[in-house]
Amino acid sequence: MEYGVLTLHLKNNARKGVLQMENHSGIIVARLITLLCMLMLIGTFIPSVAAVKGGEDIEVDVNNSPMMWIEHSTNLPDLSNWEITVKLNSNASNNGTTVKILRQMCTNEGVCFAPEFVDVSSSDENSSWASSWQTIDDHAYVNWKVTLNYSDGEEETWPKSGEYAKAWSACWYDIESDIWGGEGCEDEPKDDDSSFLPSIGFLATMAMMALAARKIRSK
Repeated sequence: MEYGVLTLHLKNNARKGVLQMENHSGIIVARLITLLCMLMLIGTFIPSVAAVKGGEDIEVDVNNSPMMWIEHSTNLPDLSNWEITVKLNSNASNNGTTVKILRQMCTNEGVCFAPEFVDVSSSDENSSWASSWQTIDDHAYVNWKVTLNYSDGEEETWPKSGEYAKAWSACWYDIESDIWGGEGCEDEPKDDDSSFLPSIGFLATMAMMALAARKIRSK
């Protein structure tokens, strides 16, 4: 009989221990969710680092490359002739190196068209390679890359980082930082205090996470 009582007592203690561990785990999860909510909410009021990049062109570093320089259009209005010229050094041009240019145009609404290679013409004994095209309506910037094809079949693309080089338009909108810029869009809407308020969708997400944390805490 005593063994039965002892066994029942141990089972009850074990069950209490499991319940305490589950409750403790629930409290930890609830606290983590609450902390995450607070961090996300605080981050909403902190200006984005990307805001300082709006309107700043990203150039290709031609140092230690077969290219001497790259010139291209920038700060152009819509429906304008966008031009780019790549100048190769003498070794590259004499060795039969050719140039390809990949372009991608993006609008102020955040839509980027599919990247595509453009026609490139050579001059000055294949040392100078140039291309041009018309910018689209309401364009924010032009992304571009340069690929060098060597006579041995190898190729290299710049920027080396894998990202695009970028040339902003005369009137651009940076979606990440909610900023308009450029000398060509003086009549576009400017930032106001509402840009720093959390969106309705964000607040709804926070409310759902807080409700989940409350339910876990109550178990």
